[in-house]
Amino acid sequence: MMNTDYRNIPVEQKAIAVQRLTALWAFTESGLGGIMHAFKIPFTGLLVGGMALVMISLIASIAGHPYKQVLKSAVIVLIVKAMVSPHTPPAAYMAVSFQALLGYGLFRMMGVNMISILFLSVVSMIESAVQKVIILTLFLGQSLWKAMDALVGYVAGQLGFATSNGSYWVIGIYMLIYIAGGFVVAWLAYRSIQRFRVIQEEEIIFTGMEAAPNTVERKKTYRKLWILIIAALLLSLVLFVFAPGNRQGWLAAARSISWTVSAIFIWYVFLGPLLTRLIRQALEKKKGKYGDEVLQVLSFLPVLRRLATMAWQQSKKHSGFSRGYHFVSSLIHWSLIYSDGGQPGATAKQPA
Repeated sequence: MMNTDYRNIPVEQKAIAVQRLTALWAFTESGLGGIMHAFKIPFTGLLVGGMALVMISLIASIAGHPYKQVLKSAVIVLIVKAMVSPHTPPAAYMAVSFQALLGYGLFRMMGVNMISILFLSVVSMIESAVQKVIILTLFLGQSLWKAMDALVGYVAGQLGFATSNGSYWVIGIYMLIYIAGGFVVAWLAYRSIQRFRVIQEEEIIFTGMEAAPNTVERKKTYRKLWILIIAALLLSLVLFVFAPGNRQGWLAAARSISWTVSAIFIWYVFLGPLLTRLIRQALEKKKGKYGDEVLQVLSFLPVLRRLATMAWQQSKKHSGFSRGYHFVSSLIHWSLIYSDGGQPGATAKQPA
């Protein structure tokens, strides 16, 4: 076994480590969420987003200055995402690109340290939260916030308080949760860089396996449509109940439904497919340049699915935040030391 800092390992070994982390980043963006939902893991969105930031930080730490590998890995991740999840919305591509560009810029200016990782994590989490608020507003309109004001005002009134801008409180709490998540992710990323400094040279071997196609992506799209429609109906009901007059209630409900239906139609019929097509065309031009790397990542995705399932099962002796930490740590560690010779869970120590 060879003990060394990642930044000083041989070029071949470093390249394989970066490939493994790039594959794990791609898996995080295109497959991990489904597994976490299947296991009913709480805060899936925060954990998936945090995993991507940990991968960016680790890739930058291993590849070193000038950190262009972060951008290269991001392009590979986007290509794999487009291939595995062809119905991915444009916002998801934008989020990955934003995180990669921000990480590259911060690491170029400040290097890979706790401060730069903290900036990356917090700003990325804020961007993710703001993006979700904007998307909700675009699809559900101002009726969302009016209904939230009415509901929060009603609940506050029952408790003896008075508030006229309940939606601001809800958004503020929501943003604070994501900011707190950014601090946790930064700590996890920095801890990962500091702790995972042992690589078994003979065990870092790429395996040739077929990538499994994603067959449920379209079902997820339809599910999102139904969620938006149901949300619009519920908002309409709230606006109708809390409206000062019967006529105003009907008008508010009609406006809410018509806005949501129009937004869904425009986005899913025109803008969404157009933007997705343009993004996929741009990525298609890059596929030839990164063809080998993309195939290596695709071949490793089935392995990562098994490792993720195993990591979650073996972390069950922990609970709460500790379980989440051990899940992420084990998944990263096993991804780096995996070989065809055996299951990592049986041959490798679980990170402390």
